[in-house]
Amino acid sequence: MHYMIQEIREEQSLLDRYLSNSMKEPALALKNILGSNRSITSGNGTSYNAAYYLSLLLLKRNIFATPVFASEFSKVLVEKFNFKNINVIFFSQSGETSDAITAAKFGKINGASSVSISNVQGSTLSTLADVSIITPAGPEKSIAATKSHMGQLLSSLSIFLADNPEEFKLLLGNIKAGVKSIMSQEDYIKKLAESISTKVVFLGSGIEYPVAREGALKLKETCSMITDAYPTREFLHGPKQILDDTWTVFMLSKEDVVKNDLSKLTRNLMDVDEIIRQQFKVRFTSDLADSILKVLFIQLLAYYRSVFLGLDPDRPSKLTKVIKS
Repeated sequence: MHYMIQEIREEQSLLDRYLSNSMKEPALALKNILGSNRSITSGNGTSYNAAYYLSLLLLKRNIFATPVFASEFSKVLVEKFNFKNINVIFFSQSGETSDAITAAKFGKINGASSVSISNVQGSTLSTLADVSIITPAGPEKSIAATKSHMGQLLSSLSIFLADNPEEFKLLLGNIKAGVKSIMSQEDYIKKLAESISTKVVFLGSGIEYPVAREGALKLKETCSMITDAYPTREFLHGPKQILDDTWTVFMLSKEDVVKNDLSKLTRNLMDVDEIIRQQFKVRFTSDLADSILKVLFIQLLAYYRSVFLGLDPDRPSKLTKVIKS
């Protein structure tokens, strides 16, 4: 059995660990963020998608937050950039990603406060940060990040709701029920994965846009597929020109006008919101819970597509992973 599917399935127990976890570190992180004038979120690859997700959550709290690729950090934020009263939240699965460490050191030297979210206690990134949050995902062997990314998103939600722990626990309970429902129907996702086109675009609005980005990235990593991701309505402003029946479109967010428009351009349009409600029978509505369930959906989709293509999702031929335990 591949590590990737084992690690996806471990996300159920990961939710239990968050349910029993202390909110001390998330509360410290939120205090650190609220004590700053502005925030920057940063990471690479999947971790950047988590950083983007947190930036949108913070905006929901009227906290100005901007996502910046860790690899571009010192190029975009030049030495004359004023880091005074700025907090930077860094994401890295291992806590040893060279771009993230370089960015963290650059911010620290220039006066920024920082929070790190990683999967390894005592990692370089965690020791550089003023506040360190360790995701309880455990070691991850597959190159494609799944449970560690879920941990990053759940930790982001714990920061967002750090001053309302009861609401966070309620949210986790709803997510857990939805995860159980989706996991019980893996065969449905397997068949869907086998039927999609060789080119895929993911569309998502609000906090589901980073999820769309993650969907495109996962299929690139595990299946070597041509994929893209856009905010839902932004796709109408030029990019929809590429659409024909050689593309599959996954719509993560409910946008009936856009759906009707795009359905005229391709027969392969998947309404993920509808799948969540009708196929998986998830009845509660919450953009926070939905975003997490759709991450699980795209992880399973990428895994089963990779297996269908006869590839090894654990070891994409051109990728490596930093692992520290």
